[in-house]
Amino acid sequence: MQKIVPLGKKVLIKEQKTKEYFKGTSILNPHAADEKSYFGNVVAIGKEVEHITVGDLIKYADYVKPIEMEHEGEKHLLLSLADVLAIVIDE
Repeated sequence: MQKIVPLGKKVLIKEQKTKEYFKGTSILNPHAADEKSYFGNVVAIGKEVEHITVGDLIKYADYVKPIEMEHEGEKHLLLSLADVLAIVIDE
């Protein structure tokens, strides 16, 4: 098994799929899962990354083209720190 360690100001994330409901109902929209959500859970960070830790949920820019990588048998995305817009915090 290989371990991916991002270099510099890079972040490895597991993309979070969108779950959206039809407006005003509790019925799940089956097409929402096919749309990109631009959210992901941080799996690994480079040594130069500050303010983000493994496990954080982040929002990244919709205009970027992340590098797709396989990590632990699943698809992950490698992003530059500059493409991360925010950390999402549930309150």
